[in-house]
Amino acid sequence: MIVSDIHNCHAAWYRMTNGERMADLIRCLEEAKAARDYDLTLCLGDVSLDFWAFNEGGSYLWDPPVSRTAEFIEQVMPAFPQPFYITPGNHEQYAPGDWLRITRQPREQIVRTDWALFVLLDAFSGDLGPTENSDGTYLPVNVSLIREALALPGEQPIFLLAHWFDMERESGEFRAVLCENPRIRALFCGHDHRSFVGSTGPDVGDLPILHDGHFSYSGEHDPYACWRGWRELIVREDGSWESFYRVPHQAVPYPAWSVHIDAHTQDEIQGTSSF
Repeated sequence: MIVSDIHNCHAAWYRMTNGERMADLIRCLEEAKAARDYDLTLCLGDVSLDFWAFNEGGSYLWDPPVSRTAEFIEQVMPAFPQPFYITPGNHEQYAPGDWLRITRQPREQIVRTDWALFVLLDAFSGDLGPTENSDGTYLPVNVSLIREALALPGEQPIFLLAHWFDMERESGEFRAVLCENPRIRALFCGHDHRSFVGSTGPDVGDLPILHDGHFSYSGEHDPYACWRGWRELIVREDGSWESFYRVPHQAVPYPAWSVHIDAHTQDEIQGTSSF
């Protein structure tokens, strides 16, 4: 299970309080786990609005500070398939020590399984621990962590995950690593709350970038591209893989009506064991 942009926070959307929305998420997770055998969860950030540039500002900059990330880890994270790994988004600009204290995980890491390696990258690693409201500072991803994963023994496929990949801001070294290493099969990101399959481009390996949706709000985007849900990834023993976006059954309340959405999948993609 790959999730992003849950936004446990002080804001409310779709006539649902934050508590009601988190309860709905937990309900959906319990139903999903009862039907499928997940090995782990990878979370790509924005579980909060702890650092936020608009409206009331980020709750961690209030007086006294309120960490919705800590609340998420304590109250919501246990409902996800375990083990649970997380990398921060642009709304979790905690200094590394604070992030480690709250989540008990580093801001970026390599997750090893029998059939795959997952490199969780910290894309918004600039200007951490701010004292004023902000929307995060994007920096090129840590290529040395990717090279560390490539140097590990074995031939498992490698998947790169971050809250966001801004290819125009990325380094030439990152682009070269994508082009030169067929073990890297795909990239996963959140941030835009959309669920679709994009591409790094023909000059950067033409790898798929799988956008992982949200469980919060669609904003001004096309709602048909912003269903609440999560992405699932299946990796087989031979290195082949497939992924799709899963939308659980849900009712989304609006001011004058509610939209009932049947459970379904979308954005299916299949990858071979090699290029």
